[in-house]
Amino acid sequence: MDRLRRTMLYVPGSSTKMLEKGKDLDVDSLIIDLEDAVALSQKDAARETVVKALNEIDFGNKEKNVRINALSTPFGESDLKEVIKAKPDAFVVPKVNRAEDLLQVDALLSSLEKENGLAPGTISLHAMIESPHAIVNINEIAASTKRLKAMLFGAADYTKETRGKITKERLELLYPLNKMVLAARVNGIDAIDSPFFDIKDTEGLIYHTNIVRNMGYDGKSVIHPSQIKPVNDIFTPTKEEVEFAKKVIEAFKQADEQGIGATVVDGQLVERLHAEAAKRTLMIAQRAGIV
Repeated sequence: MDRLRRTMLYVPGSSTKMLEKGKDLDVDSLIIDLEDAVALSQKDAARETVVKALNEIDFGNKEKNVRINALSTPFGESDLKEVIKAKPDAFVVPKVNRAEDLLQVDALLSSLEKENGLAPGTISLHAMIESPHAIVNINEIAASTKRLKAMLFGAADYTKETRGKITKERLELLYPLNKMVLAARVNGIDAIDSPFFDIKDTEGLIYHTNIVRNMGYDGKSVIHPSQIKPVNDIFTPTKEEVEFAKKVIEAFKQADEQGIGATVVDGQLVERLHAEAAKRTLMIAQRAGIV
């Protein structure tokens, strides 16, 4: 885990006001959007706004990601060439359908890093997984480049292409969601769920978020500041979970020193795998500032 991505907030790249507001929100990552949130006629102006914001606004410890337009559009290559000068943490690549889509961006980034005096691999990549093609090719995508730090599911685009419908229960999405998290775990990258689009339905947001949290997802994209706290809360260990994790780590350490492969904590069997999970729980809690 290179960093927390409990919440990743989409911010229109064309709005200086919203970019300025983003620096004060309790969100782990910002996705500064040059794609869907920007009209075709405003693409060049939005790019300039994003570069200015990255250079002038102090976003603190937040991860600064920029969603570019696809390289197949007239805007994608310019997005990379201009925004890299402002040194974002990562580029979010939309509509990744196969490994080659990321490798193309990777190759261009390598050239641009050299051109701008940046060390190789300075800029990370996040992949938008939003089509049946992407799910079919998910393992190859997840393993395609060392730059890749996270995959972000796009339920709306995926469902449009399957001709399905997003439901409260999310049964129609369990297959792609499970395939994506498995590919993420195998390749050591984060799995991030899609946004919940009804910003007034907090109950629905919590329900959808708990489903993926229980699957093992690392976080969720959000589209409104009101969604940040409920999602952060779900992906942050509770005080009880933190205390239990401390017990597990200590108990297993003692058992290990005695040459015992398992022990019992509060009536629960604890083995090495539980101790490793407990260490991750503590790491998340520490990065979230609650320990």
